[in-house]
Amino acid sequence: HTHSYSTVFGAIQDAAITALSLPASQIQQLANVYHQRREWVLQKLAAMNWPVPPNQGTFFLWLPVPDGERAQPFAERLLKEAHIIVAPGTGFGHGGEGYIRISLTADDAALNTALTRIEALKLFS
Repeated sequence: HTHSYSTVFGAIQDAAITALSLPASQIQQLANVYHQRREWVLQKLAAMNWPVPPNQGTFFLWLPVPDGERAQPFAERLLKEAHIIVAPGTGFGHGGEGYIRISLTADDAALNTALTRIEALKLFS
């Protein structure tokens, strides 16, 4: 049985081609932006007492939901109460239960607004 690469989503293929054609300096600049943003978001989450698993090196963060909550209802709660969208971990398989995933690709102002709204919910106080 041979595998067909045409089943890979076209936008992902296009993004990979574009990324591979970027100059090394631009790739490093993007990596630095995401690293700094990740560190800043992690500091804000720590100030909220949100227990964040260590060693998250991508432009997504996996965050545990508060005790007694499940991923999907918690994501819905954040949408309803804080007006922000996060991905419930269950969307990535059964192992994602108990987690949400947030993206660091939003700009700093949008992330700051989202974090301020989450902080107001006092989830881990």
